[in-house]
Amino acid sequence: MADGDLNLSRRALLGVAFAAPACAAAMPAPLLVEDKARWTRALARYRRAEAAFAGAKSVPDEALYDRLGERCDRALTRLLHTPAPDVAALALKLDLTLYERFGEFLGDSADMKALKRDARRLAQA
Repeated sequence: MADGDLNLSRRALLGVAFAAPACAAAMPAPLLVEDKARWTRALARYRRAEAAFAGAKSVPDEALYDRLGERCDRALTRLLHTPAPDVAALALKLDLTLYERFGEFLGDSADMKALKRDARRLAQA
């Protein structure tokens, strides 16, 4: 084996040694069991708030209706910012935030960023 071939092999080995940690850092971390439990809790909280808000539509107390609406909005925001554990959860997030009739996103830029993070992470899984 010639010296040039040996040096090339050493360079290749060093390149792999230094590139491997960078590649590993670029990979998304898998969700832990605690993260899935957090998603389940956030979804349950949202569904309770949504049911309470829907049930208050015929209540004459506007202040109560407003409070329940705000609670529902906060629960939705929390759900949107909770990492989706799978593609079905991401689809639910999209269903909750995209108003198909008008093509409007019902959220803010932080909500949209959370959805994009989920999509990128799940696409790499």
